[in-house]
Amino acid sequence: MQGQGTVEPNAVLTYAEPTLVSVSAVPEPGWSFVRWDGPVADPFAPETTVFVERDTTVQAIFAEDSAVEIALPPGGMIPRPQRPGGTADIEYIMLHAISDAAANPANPYEMDRIAASFWECGVEAHYVIDRSGTAYQFVRDDSTARHAGRGSWAKDPRLTNNMNRYALGIEILGIGTEGEMAGVIGAQANSRISEGDRGFTDEQYAALNGLLSLLTSRYHIPADRIISHEEYDPGRKWDPGDLFEWERIRLQ
Repeated sequence: MQGQGTVEPNAVLTYAEPTLVSVSAVPEPGWSFVRWDGPVADPFAPETTVFVERDTTVQAIFAEDSAVEIALPPGGMIPRPQRPGGTADIEYIMLHAISDAAANPANPYEMDRIAASFWECGVEAHYVIDRSGTAYQFVRDDSTARHAGRGSWAKDPRLTNNMNRYALGIEILGIGTEGEMAGVIGAQANSRISEGDRGFTDEQYAALNGLLSLLTSRYHIPADRIISHEEYDPGRKWDPGDLFEWERIRLQ
């Protein structure tokens, strides 16, 4: 076993003939099951089977959840309908950028105002990462958040204007280039943005990597299914934009 959790059976057992053995893995609080190491039927299922006909060893791999701080947001979590397939529907992660720059260009990152805009405007993401690297969870993973809107991906008709069902949305507090923001927040607000408020912070990249590692492990999402809002709806959406450094994404 790697990490903290319990495994059943948890001892060396001997069988008189080839046998199909059920195995299960239960993580300790603060840890998540990642996968099995060994010849199990489904390496990503916490309950699976292994066919034993010779000396066989399997171990469960657990990952610590505390790689990123996840906090409750101002105003509490937003109740949203459950995905039709629950967490089994989660196949993608979509990255966004958000700020309050249109109304408050001199102070665009107040989390209270970001949270209020979610409640007032009927849009939200599952997670928001603030400038200091704290990740706030606004919507349960097994529920749909209204973050993707219109768009299409990979010529998959299931995903056309329907990515909310299949993706976790992560908003990162950040502002794009002057050109990217020109049609988003207006010329006057755009001219008042501090250059230090454009782009993203080191703390945000560290938190994002921790959150992505946690979510990709938990839901078995390959790296090529981490996409941007702009990729899903090019021409209409810009985020997270040219200032986002994709090369800094490092999944553990």
